[in-house]
Amino acid sequence: MSPLDPLPPGIVTPLVTFITEGGEPDADAMTRHVNYQIESGIHGLLAVGSTGELGSFTSDQRVRAIEIVVDAAAGRVPVWAGVAGLGTSETVEAARRAESAGADALLVLQPLFLAASDAELERHFTQVAAASSAPVIVYDVPARSPRKVPATVMASLGEQGVIRGFKDSSGDLTAGRLSAAATAHIDGFRSYIGSEITMDAAFVLGFQGIVPGFANVLPRHAVALFEAAQRGDRDAELAAQQAFIDLFEMLSVPLPDAGGFTAAVNAIKVATAEVLGLPTPLIGEPLVQPTAQFSRAIADIVAPLHASTPGEE
Repeated sequence: MSPLDPLPPGIVTPLVTFITEGGEPDADAMTRHVNYQIESGIHGLLAVGSTGELGSFTSDQRVRAIEIVVDAAAGRVPVWAGVAGLGTSETVEAARRAESAGADALLVLQPLFLAASDAELERHFTQVAAASSAPVIVYDVPARSPRKVPATVMASLGEQGVIRGFKDSSGDLTAGRLSAAATAHIDGFRSYIGSEITMDAAFVLGFQGIVPGFANVLPRHAVALFEAAQRGDRDAELAAQQAFIDLFEMLSVPLPDAGGFTAAVNAIKVATAEVLGLPTPLIGEPLVQPTAQFSRAIADIVAPLHASTPGEE
């Protein structure tokens, strides 16, 4: 684990996971991407989160992806690892393996197979935290888990020192703000929002960081937005945000037979490959692969934004 602050304020990019034709993590492509991100000034990296197709890989493949990101980052920025399981035992095992792979912090989901009560959620995160020395961040993403993690649970776990932060991906700014407010009094506690077109609202709402999938594509713009927010330059902040509003158009590009999540991850992955100069990337099975028409449409949206200077959109 690196000596850096494992929960930095600022931008933590939830990396896409490039894969080979055999479906294994592609070390060359992923290393190239990690270097691009760090050179662009981002503050942290997340391996195998939702954007990184956590659900598409075996346990061994997830560990390998984490190892690749940790090796490529080489202590320059902290690396988080997505951790999940059908129940607590499987989540504990995943947490231990992620820490052994070098993760600096663990972004942990609730049990995925059951709708746990508040008390059961607390027991779950407490047991995961006890199994690892890496700090635990609650990943609150009700679209992909049985329920929303209540602000009261966040506050209780934070006050006990079980968790060090949370990432709100509910898409509900009211709920996110209440969670941030409920934990604001906890020394060293960090709240993050998974945000794309409301990034500029994050710091007003009380968050310390953002974990935006679009930072895979435009990391310089994300960093410019954070820096503008820190110095109180609202005009520059809005200008940087506009690039992400414009990039949001790629989520409307049709991909026949694909579900919404598949199309979104494909869009981010294809766009990232475009800025890195990589071939059209594959996505994990059984998700629908990007078509040539889809990839061309994404490239047309991304090219002018990638070429622009942050703050001058």
